[in-house]
Amino acid sequence: MRHGLSHAELHEALCRSIAECANDMFPNASRSTPQLSILTGIPRSTAARIQETMDTSAAEELSNLTLLGRLIVGWQRDFVGPYGIPLELPMEPGEYSFPDLVRRIAGRASPSRVLDELKRVGVVEITPSGRVRLTNRPYITGRLRPEGIERMSWVMRDLAETLDFNLDPTREGPPRFERRMYAQEPLSGYLLEGFRELVKEEGQTFLSRLDNWLSEQLKEIRKRRRLSGKDYVTEPDAPDARRVGVGIYWFEKRDLP
Repeated sequence: MRHGLSHAELHEALCRSIAECANDMFPNASRSTPQLSILTGIPRSTAARIQETMDTSAAEELSNLTLLGRLIVGWQRDFVGPYGIPLELPMEPGEYSFPDLVRRIAGRASPSRVLDELKRVGVVEITPSGRVRLTNRPYITGRLRPEGIERMSWVMRDLAETLDFNLDPTREGPPRFERRMYAQEPLSGYLLEGFRELVKEEGQTFLSRLDNWLSEQLKEIRKRRRLSGKDYVTEPDAPDARRVGVGIYWFEKRDLP
């Protein structure tokens, strides 16, 4: 309610999320409207409407993403290299270029103007070779806008899937890393501000170190492939192929015990 979302919007998003889960878990059984309705308990009329737009995510159903949010989402989803790392895009027109990204997401919008706006909010930078790179800085708005809903859904899904995996007694392999720390007593004043700044700085440094390590490993793999005369290719269908990542978040509560 605080962010202006109505019961109808949340209910529709929940129905779509349940339908997407059913489609992932039972793809053959959820292809027809009656089967999807039986699996999920969603009324047939709602199930039929959801099936028509199954490619639209639950977060997108809440509200259309703004241009910048949609560009970043499209870049991180469709213009990625090995292990899901966003590609550095050339400015020259062509497939998998920055103008191609803008064309796919924003239609006839000017690539140069879009680039200027992305640079203004600090989410892209130009490499020495003239390519456009998506920076590590998250695009977070001051209040919950549509792209914020999309980002929130990713964060909540990643955390929920980790917790669900760790709680599953039939899981394959060891539990996934998940740790928290709490201050032993309430913080205030300069101590609260100092700890908040420490977490922000050290958290970003840690994530950047992980990203740099992975980038170096991938560069080394490509180098060895190039020296051997083989092109570097990903193996998304390999049995052990996984999309992985690490998330860090700050939390605080006003209500004291």
